[in-house]
Amino acid sequence: MRVQGLEKRIERAEQAAKAQSKFSPECICFPADEQPFFGLPIEEQIAMKVKCPLHGDRFAPTFHIYVPKWRRDNEKKVRWFRLSPQYHKAWHAGFPTDLWPAEEEETEDGRTILRLKDGSTLVALEPARPRRT
Repeated sequence: MRVQGLEKRIERAEQAAKAQSKFSPECICFPADEQPFFGLPIEEQIAMKVKCPLHGDRFAPTFHIYVPKWRRDNEKKVRWFRLSPQYHKAWHAGFPTDLWPAEEEETEDGRTILRLKDGSTLVALEPARPRRT
C-alpha cells in the first residue's frame, strides 16, 4: 500500500510541475507573443498541417500579404536569433532542419519555387495574371 501511495504522490507532483511550466515538453505550439512569420503562403499551409499533440492548432491563421524577397531573407538573419527556444521548437516541427531552409529559385515562366535540401521542389508563388479590362 505504501508503494502505491508513493507512486500516486510522484505522479501528482509530475503533473503539478508540468502545469507550472509555460510549455510542456510535448507542446509544439508557437508562443502567444511570438506568432510565426511566413514569407510565403505555402509556408503557412505547411505549418497549419502540423498539429500540436496537446493543443491541436499551433497558431491562429492570418491574412497573407506579399513579402518581398529581401524581407524574407532578413527574417532568418535578424529576427530569428531573438526568438525563444519554444518558437524554434515550433518552427522546426513543421520545417525540419534536414529539409529547411529551402532555397528560392525563379523559373523562366515566372514561378517561384522552393528547393528543399533533399532536392525536391515546391511551387511557392505563381506569376500574377494580367487583369482584364
